[in-house]
Amino acid sequence: MSQQAGREPIYDAHAHVFTNDAARYPMDTRSAREGEDNLRRRIAADPITAERLRQWWEASGVVAGAAVQYNTIYKTDNRYLLDATYAHPDKLSAVVILDAQDPETPAQLTRMVIERGIVGLRLFGYPDATGAYPWLDSEAALRTWAVADRFGLTMVVMYAPGVASPAPLARVGSLARRFPRLRIALDHFGWPGGGDPQQLGLVPVLEAMRKHRNVYYKLTTINFRMFDQAGVDHAAFVRRAVDVMGADHVMWGSDVGNTQESYESMAAQARASAVLLDETERRLFLCDTARSLFQRGDR
Repeated sequence: MSQQAGREPIYDAHAHVFTNDAARYPMDTRSAREGEDNLRRRIAADPITAERLRQWWEASGVVAGAAVQYNTIYKTDNRYLLDATYAHPDKLSAVVILDAQDPETPAQLTRMVIERGIVGLRLFGYPDATGAYPWLDSEAALRTWAVADRFGLTMVVMYAPGVASPAPLARVGSLARRFPRLRIALDHFGWPGGGDPQQLGLVPVLEAMRKHRNVYYKLTTINFRMFDQAGVDHAAFVRRAVDVMGADHVMWGSDVGNTQESYESMAAQARASAVLLDETERRLFLCDTARSLFQRGDR
């Protein structure tokens, strides 16, 4: 780790890596928000490989991090992620994406744990036409959750659209009760925003989740951009989030690879957002909480 004076260590809970080697690692860029043509140009010109990310981390005082499968480019084809993290086991831990409803997923997940040392599984989706979330908590999906529980993985959940919603959060709460030993991390903090300005976006439906002590909250650069648009001070939100959820339940992730901003800037924003925390809280928020969930051997 780079040790420059006055810089606390960071563990990045949310990094995306990808390569422009499409022959070896085929891409599936359907439904890309930025448009397929724009995305493919970005991939060709500016691939965020594990090697580049490692250099940025070392320059920014980041000790290690979680490499999260990039759905926008690879969907559930985790080959590049697995190869990248396997080649850099001291720095990158793998959080894969699989279809929890697929009957083959429990066996596939088991193999990934045993053979490739993955640390987490990320589930992502929208509600269906009836308002249900079969990708999250159907009977088939629960069999995948049981495998994650057996191996002590961290389950990462990102629901859409990007607004704090009672229905998916209630399901996450039920899953937290069903699997009390399993750690669940909400991507992008479960989408804070809106509500009483005094709440700084930590609306009641999110605040109520604090009763589930195996649920954790990943605050990313995406959240910071949303806060900028809403006029919410980053440091004030982090202070309130720590007061409500606890510093041992809140962590920072860059969203590098998706958010197009220099890594140096994102790391600086992370440290600045922790300015209202005490030394112990800062260490937890910037490093130790995420490391306890994602670092190989630390969980």
